[in-house]
Amino acid sequence: MSGWIKIHRKFLDWEWFNKSEAVHLFLFMLMKANHKTGKWQGIDIERGQFVSSFGNISSATGISIQTIRTILKKLEKTNEIKVKSTSQFTIVTICKYECYQDENEEANKPITNNQQTTNKQLTTNKNVKNEKNERSIFIEPTYNEILEYCSERKNGVDVNKFLNFYSSKGWMVGKNKMIDWKACVRTWEKPIEIKEVNEPSKWKAPWS
Repeated sequence: MSGWIKIHRKFLDWEWFNKSEAVHLFLFMLMKANHKTGKWQGIDIERGQFVSSFGNISSATGISIQTIRTILKKLEKTNEIKVKSTSQFTIVTICKYECYQDENEEANKPITNNQQTTNKQLTTNKNVKNEKNERSIFIEPTYNEILEYCSERKNGVDVNKFLNFYSSKGWMVGKNKMIDWKACVRTWEKPIEIKEVNEPSKWKAPWS
């Protein structure tokens, strides 16, 4: 899957924004949703919809199936999504998809040479800004990602404790949002202890 999605800053005011797993799951759904109508096994999948299963969503996000069911029910009650499940698959519809991913009609208009030059400059500037923004965007790690990183470093960090600790804090470090979770993992690593031998020598001279 390629492409990108747009997120408005009003997303910070979303009523579920302080629930980290709800944010994680909703962003996943935005990225999975069709940006245009298509077909899947003879079924029309509209713009703003996607087909999956609770098991596949759980594998992709690291969120338990039970938690996914709970979050989806809450999002349905607040009219964020609609869920239609069968014995084989689930279709999720993002009700206000246009609010998040409004299409830019200007993109389809022909442009002049002057506009092309201007657009190239704007694109370069946007790319620089996007690179900076991407470095500042924090995506919560899954249990498996943390486990894999700790296994690579052989640091003995308790993954469950680490995950529960920062999840309970909303992935905040002090008053700031976490930027690099791997750096935080390294702070949990136990330093190598160097023991000094201060015991007096037990050897005695023959004449003592």
